[in-house]
Amino acid sequence: MLKNKSDYKISNKLYVWLVLCIFLNFILLLAACQATTLTQTLDQQPVTPADQLNFSNDEAPIDSITIVDSNKSNDEITNSGLNPELSTDLAGEALGESIPKHEVTLVFIGDVMMDSFIADYIRDYGVDYPWTDVAEILQQGDLAIANLETSVSTRGATKKPAGFGFRSAPSTLQGLQNSGIDLVTLANNHVKDFGDEAFYDTLEHLTNYQIGYIGAGKTLNEAEELKTFEVNGLKLGFLAYTAIIPWQGWQATADSPGVAPLVIDQYDELLANIKQAKESTDILTVILHWGTEYQDTPNQWQIDLAHQMIDNGADIIVGHHPHILQGIEFYQGKPIFYSIGNFVFLKKDDNAGKTGIFELVIDKNGFKSGVIHPVYIQYTKANLLDPADDLNKEIINNLGKLANQLGTEVSPTGEFSPLAGR
Repeated sequence: MLKNKSDYKISNKLYVWLVLCIFLNFILLLAACQATTLTQTLDQQPVTPADQLNFSNDEAPIDSITIVDSNKSNDEITNSGLNPELSTDLAGEALGESIPKHEVTLVFIGDVMMDSFIADYIRDYGVDYPWTDVAEILQQGDLAIANLETSVSTRGATKKPAGFGFRSAPSTLQGLQNSGIDLVTLANNHVKDFGDEAFYDTLEHLTNYQIGYIGAGKTLNEAEELKTFEVNGLKLGFLAYTAIIPWQGWQATADSPGVAPLVIDQYDELLANIKQAKESTDILTVILHWGTEYQDTPNQWQIDLAHQMIDNGADIIVGHHPHILQGIEFYQGKPIFYSIGNFVFLKKDDNAGKTGIFELVIDKNGFKSGVIHPVYIQYTKANLLDPADDLNKEIINNLGKLANQLGTEVSPTGEFSPLAGR
């Protein structure tokens, strides 16, 4: 019996809680029944074995992506039937990682010196004058490499006839540095034009301007030393030799300065050096000063030797000395540039002024693509040609004819690659 209003309030509260509890129990019971029914339905469905399922590429389940155990070696992965590179790439994509593209762009240019009439223009217009048209392409490459055919000094004397010995002012190296030149070869017939004093100065000035050099040194070991660069995950190696040696005393020895010689009685040693250098690099470039001046085809001995170098580990061969362009050959899929001509240099005639910048894209497997950017030397400057210019087309067309004789195709826009079936 309720005696007052507060008793009524308590009774009403109890009634509300009782209703809520009954309603919640009903909901839970209903959910349990539905779950039981769904399970029974699924159990009655036929199951298709996994190996009979057909997925499109974008429907594949995550279990079909192989994530390689980082503790396994490539040999273990390969023996298991997996492609280690493909599996790693897929794993990275599955995890949303960015897979680095281990590619490098190399830029090669021909003969360079900053003396004679070129020095006159530099005095009038500054150290960057010869390079203003081409600097952007050189700088865009990961490495830019040139053939420096001059001593760099204010000292010494030359034995050569007037006009044939080159000595450039040290300050002119600033133009090379500003344009993006990273490495020069000194294996040529001009680096010692002004004697040992000027030669030592050349090495010192290059070091001061942070430009690497190969193919010459204070001893034979230094001249033949492998120069390496780590770029985008690739280890790149460079060697340089010259077959053009004005005097016996220009050759480096165990205790005297000079150039790395390319002479017939030392070919075995040269090939052994290449083989050893390849063991410590991903991509090995060998730069050679060789051939016959103003001849647009390589000699047979050059072709034979280039093939031997590749057989022993060279991945890219680049040549200078003829002062004009020669053809490009691919041997075992590896490019040989027999002569890439002049660049910032005096020209004997108009043909010697028709040259280019050779740009290569490589990865750990070697050559991927290449293109020539035609250049014309005029007023002692490397002038980059417009693609619509007739001279641009002439240079590409001429290179194409020379390269075709060696089994290489050059497109109308300058891309080069092996002919089909080569």
